[in-house]
This record gives sequence, C-alpha cells and structure tokens, in this order.
Amino acid sequence: PNDSSKPSPLFGSITERRTWRDGAPYSANLLAAYAGMRVTTDLPVGDERNALLKKVAAELEALIGKKQAGQLALLTLIEAYNRLGDTQARARIQNSPALVDQTWREDLEIVSPETPGLPQSRPTNGDPTVTVPTQSVGGQTTTPSTTATNHDVPPIAGGVPILANKYALIIGNRESRLPGGGIEYAEDDAMKVREALQNYAGYAPENVQTVLNGTAESIRSAANALANRVGDNAVVLIYFTGVGANLAGRDYLAGADTALTTDIESMVAKEDLYRAFFVKGATVFAFYQANRPLLNNRVFGEEIPATGSISQMQATLAEGSIGFAYQNGRPVGLFTDAFIRALEKFRTNQVPISEFGWEVFYSIRRRATGVNTGTGSGSSLQTPTVPSRTGMAADARF
Repeated sequence: PNDSSKPSPLFGSITERRTWRDGAPYSANLLAAYAGMRVTTDLPVGDERNALLKKVAAELEALIGKKQAGQLALLTLIEAYNRLGDTQARARIQNSPALVDQTWREDLEIVSPETPGLPQSRPTNGDPTVTVPTQSVGGQTTTPSTTATNHDVPPIAGGVPILANKYALIIGNRESRLPGGGIEYAEDDAMKVREALQNYAGYAPENVQTVLNGTAESIRSAANALANRVGDNAVVLIYFTGVGANLAGRDYLAGADTALTTDIESMVAKEDLYRAFFVKGATVFAFYQANRPLLNNRVFGEEIPATGSISQMQATLAEGSIGFAYQNGRPVGLFTDAFIRALEKFRTNQVPISEFGWEVFYSIRRRATGVNTGTGSGSSLQTPTVPSRTGMAADARF
C-alpha cells in the first residue's frame, strides 16, 4: 500500500467512522525504511551494512519519486548516503529540499528521540479527533470530515528549534588546478558542517546552500540565490574549505578551475560575497579553512571589511597550513572537527561568536593527530585565529 499524508479510516460501522491512531498519517513504507536505518547503527561496517543501507536508500528514493515523502524521509535518505560515504548522492539530496513536500505529514511515533537531525514525535496535547457519522443527502453519501490530531512537530534539528532567519553557504573545493591546491577532505567537511548546523544550531535544511568543487560562477550563483531569500536581521554563515589568495590587499576565493593565483576572473572576491548579504541587512559570520602561505608579502585573510556586520575566523595563523585527522578511516579537517565539536557543545540556535571562537581555538589545540591516539595534549601543527569582528559585538550570535 502507498503511504498517505491524510488520516487513514479504519474498518467498522459506517455510522461511527474511526481513524488510525486518532488521525495519524499512514507511513508504513517510510517507517520500514527508517527502521532499516536504525538497524544499520548496530551493524559493523561491511557488505551486510552497505546492502541494507542501499535498500533503505532505494525505498526512500521511490517514496520521493511518488511524491509521498516529507522531512523525515529526506533526512533519513541523507543519513543513509552519509553512512554509505556517497558524497555526490548526499549533496544531490541536500541541495534539493524541494524534492519533498515540507507540508507532507508523516507518522513520527517510532522516531528515536536521540537520532540527530530527525523530527521527533511528541505526545498530543490537543483535543481528540472528532468524527461525524456518515449522512445521506439527496441519495449521495457524504464522507465524514475529521480533524487530524497534530502528530507532527515544528521543524527541529537535533532537538534545537529551527530559526527561519538563519542561512548558510558552505563551499567545499576538493578539486583544484593549482599546484598542491587539492584538499581531499573538502567535500566531506562541507557535508559534515551542513549536518552539524542542522543538528546543533537550528538551521533549516532548505536554508543551507552547499557548493562542492565550485567555480567562481557557481559560487556567485549560489550566493546570489541565497541572498535573494535573505531579509533584514537575517544571519548568514559562510564556511569555505579550499584555496584562498590575497592580491593587492583583497582576499579572493579560488574556484575549482582556477589555474593561476593571479587570475581574479576565475576567483570570487570575498568582499563581493559579503556584500551580497549585508546590503540586505544580514549579519555575516565567515569561517575559512584554507592554507595561508606568504605570497608577494600578502596572506589570505588579511583583508578586513570596512562596512557591514561581519565576523571572520581563519583555520590557521598567517603563513600556517591546515591539517587533518582520521575518523572512521576518512580524513576530516582539524578546523572542521573543532568547529563541529563546538557546535555540539553549545547546542543552541543562538551561538555567541566570541565564546564559540575560543572554544574552537582550544578544541583544535587539544586535538590529537588521530582519534585513536587518545585525547593528547594537542597538536602544534595548527593554531586558528579567534574571530575578528567588524560592526559586531562580541556576544553577537549565529
């Protein structure tokens, strides 16, 4: 049977129509896939786990194709691709929240409260469903109308309420035509940051734009599309992993197709990126995971905005390099790891920038070079900056 967003009538007397669980939607196929996802949590990494995850993904893709999917289906599919390590499929889904109908109701009865990023069911506080006996009018039988109990909840990310005025632009450029410019973990880091913002900081999935291996054109396009939705008092977070350069005092973000660090046509000026948002009245919080070599007596990140409300934080000091560690056999940037740990620690939709910056600073300093080597006393290979602020108080929040 197909899933349904509407209350499901139960068999019985036509004069006393009853609905499934007081009007809950029928989500048998969705919950079967979700249960399969939960089973993989206890399975070791291997063929059996991957086979089940692929089956879960196929079932959820089918539901989306039939227009029988909502937020839970979308987030469960994202997690399935995350566990499979399928970065491209995960990005395709996360960059297309319109694939599902956000108003589609889903039965959340068995959703685990400790599952990050997934909607959670709550006890119904409203009145019981009211049923009306079937009536015959002019020989025509009318269908009883029912008021469905609200089994859904407002959008919640990892237990943190979503705020509609929060937006994020995440850029992860693994590919680069510049010598030594490739960052192998950039794509994975971008997706990890995206998930952390949704799980721990109250960012709605549809408000987070992710660009993987972006050219200057695609980065500008994504920024402008996001800026068109931003209004006064909005918060915009920018997270960039890739190659940066400073030319004549101006910072630029290199595109995946940039072949020369002097080719500004293939780069995005950092100031232009900021301007797209602050002219709309938004506050910008930017984080850069990029190497900062000295070139022509300049380093990326030294440009300080003169206008707008902007915070900037660099993953390493001037002339420093970014590093990574391994988690579950995959590399993760030290800055990204510290960034996510800090978000998880604060777990709020009002993260104070100065306190957050110091938490990231100390977290990355404490971080050992690998998760299996113990907590350690920290790595001397990388030291981030603390946030620099323009037109912004130390307790400004994102």
